[in-house]
Amino acid sequence: MFGRKKKAIKVQHYEGLKDFMQDFPCTIEMNDEQFVIQRIKPETTVNLPIERILAIDAMEEERFMLKYHNHETSTTKAKGIKKYYLVVRYQDVEGTEQYLAFWGTASEYGKFIELQKRKMDTPSSNYSL
Repeated sequence: MFGRKKKAIKVQHYEGLKDFMQDFPCTIEMNDEQFVIQRIKPETTVNLPIERILAIDAMEEERFMLKYHNHETSTTKAKGIKKYYLVVRYQDVEGTEQYLAFWGTASEYGKFIELQKRKMDTPSSNYSL
């Protein structure tokens, strides 16, 4: 109760969730079973089962924009503040690959890297190419 540190990371939703506005604050958290996204106001919770997550990538804004939008344009309005993106690639219920994108600043980037490491540390399954 007291002294217990929350694992949730405060981020801005960028794209991937139809009910969430772009650049709107939310929290993300990953436990053993689910990746949980919570919009702050009005409160909405989205759960993504861990077994459907294909990869978690942390990257700088330029790399994200080039990879997912084919241009290196920066969306940062304030000079000197760098954005970092967390991309969660997953398989939806129909089996199609989708992704969720969230952004934060340098203080969140280390937490993004930790999520990426946690996903890489999970035991992998066998698959065919």
